Amino acid sequence: MWIKTMPVYLLALYLPASVAEECDASILDLKPVLSANTYDVFSSASYPLKKQYALTTSIPEDCAVDIVIEVDDGANALRSHSLAEMRFEFYAQTGRLEAGKWRFTLNSHQQNTVFELRFPNAQWLEAAEYSGMLKATLYQENSVMEQDQSALRIATKVVPSARIQFYGLTQRHYNLDLGSLKTNKIINYAPRLWVESTAPYTLSAESQFDGKLRHQSQNPKWDLDYMMRIASEEIALDGGNSEWRSNVSTEGTPLPIQIIIGNTERKAGGRYSDTVHIHVEPDLSYMP
Repeated sequence: MWIKTMPVYLLALYLPASVAEECDASILDLKPVLSANTYDVFSSASYPLKKQYALTTSIPEDCAVDIVIEVDDGANALRSHSLAEMRFEFYAQTGRLEAGKWRFTLNSHQQNTVFELRFPNAQWLEAAEYSGMLKATLYQENSVMEQDQSALRIATKVVPSARIQFYGLTQRHYNLDLGSLKTNKIINYAPRLWVESTAPYTLSAESQFDGKLRHQSQNPKWDLDYMMRIASEEIALDGGNSEWRSNVSTEGTPLPIQIIIGNTERKAGGRYSDTVHIHVEPDLSYMP
């Protein structure tokens, strides 16, 4: 009796326990490093404000992870309540910018890092708080699988501030020749004021001789009255409370100056002069 046999071949596949052990990494902390918090719109520095943040992670031995830093899902600006934008740029010793987000790699030997949000100059901004949500997301290296995340509300401020100069001129003083003086003469050729203010503001003036032109003899007997108007509004020069007020901020407004000479009858011949200091003051309580 013949017994037929059929060989059976068993194929065994040997797989490693894991192509790569899962990296059980996490974010421990995301916090600001002590730094300034105010953006100066008048600063000539390349970056009037730099804000630093420290990221701390826990990464097992022989692991590496990708970290993505972003503000408001890839925005490049903080925003005020009125949606005005304060632009910033990411900066760090390592990493790269991708679609508005900063990406870099950490490992078990380098688990912590510091990065910056830098706010460039030449941004005109109203006095306000500007804020956003800063977020750090941890991924396994070369993976799109989110493993951990930390978020931090961040904010900075533009405070009420103002400056003033003569329109088109670089010097902060100007010698105005009034020419030959006569009663009710109007001088319209004074340089305009150029005012910049991040908040509503007031203009005031202070006269050396309380709103009078003084004779070259320095004898008050010959004092000659005159009036100053800024943007068609009279400004008190004798210590009164008259001010010129703007209820809005301005990136730059030219304001005309007008001088009106008083009664010149029975005044001594000669040279008359006065020195006027013009002040601008932002509304320090303004913060929308």
